[in-house]
Amino acid sequence: MRLALGTVQFGLAYGISNSAGEVADDELDTILALARKLGMDTLDTAQAYGNAESRLGSRPTADFRLVNKLAPGIRPPEVNACVQSSLQRLGRTRLDGLLLHRSQDASPALFEALATLQQEGKVGKTGVSVYSPEELALWLEQGYPLELVQLPANLLDQRFLRSGWLDRLQAMGCEIHVRSFFLQGLLLMQPDLRPDYFQRFAQPLTRLDHWQPHLPLLDKALSLIAALPQVSRFVVGVCHAHELAAIAAAYARRQTLSDTELAGLACDEPGLINPAQWKSS
Repeated sequence: MRLALGTVQFGLAYGISNSAGEVADDELDTILALARKLGMDTLDTAQAYGNAESRLGSRPTADFRLVNKLAPGIRPPEVNACVQSSLQRLGRTRLDGLLLHRSQDASPALFEALATLQQEGKVGKTGVSVYSPEELALWLEQGYPLELVQLPANLLDQRFLRSGWLDRLQAMGCEIHVRSFFLQGLLLMQPDLRPDYFQRFAQPLTRLDHWQPHLPLLDKALSLIAALPQVSRFVVGVCHAHELAAIAAAYARRQTLSDTELAGLACDEPGLINPAQWKSS
C-alpha cells in the first residue's frame, strides 16, 4: 500500500472541500483503525497542524512510521527543544522522518542540529517539503542533505514529473512522498460546487472534467499513480472513515494513463495549482 495518512484534518479545519471541520475523536479512532486494516504504514503530520500531534500521541500509533515537519520559521537553536516537544506530544522516542516545512528555513547550523538528533537516534531521514522544482534545485545547489522529500503532484500539477526531478531524486536514493494529490479536494469537487474563484481557470478544469467522464472523480485522480513509480508514499487526508475507504477502493482498481492523456491534463497556472495563492488572488 503506497497510500500514507495525512493528519492535518486531525488538528485543523483544512481543505477547500472540507465542510466537516476538525475530525471528531471517535471518527479519528475509526480512521486510524481503518488505515491499519488497509495496510497503511505511514502517518504524516507537522508541528503546524494545530493539536494533531497531541491527538495522535494519545492513541496507540507505534505500529505506524511517522514523518513530521518542523514549525515554519524555526531557527537552529530551537530545533532540539522543538523536536523533544514533538516527541513528547506524539508519545514517541524517535521520528522516522523529519522535514523542514519551508525550504527557506534551511541553514548549515540547522542541519548540524538535525545531524546531532540523528546521531542520538531521535530522528531518521531528514529533508524538506517543497512547492516547486526551482525550490528543489536551489536546495541541492546549496548542498543541503536530502534523504526524504515531500512535493506536490496531481493530474493538473505535473511539474516534478515533466521536469525529470522524480527520476533524479530516485537516482540519488532519496525517498519521495507526494502531497496535494487531490489538490486540497478540488479535484474531487463537482464542477458546479467549485468556488467562483476557479471560473478563471475554466479551460484546464473543463479539460479535466471532459476527460474520461464515465470515471468517478476519485478514480480519475488516482490514475496518476501508475505514472509515478518513483514515489514511495502518496499522502491523503480525510475527515471521515468512509472517505478513506472510498480512496482505498479506488486505489485498488486504479487505471493506467497514456503519456498523451497525462500531458493533455497538465497545467502550469500558479493560481490554480498552488493553493497558497487561492486566497490572495
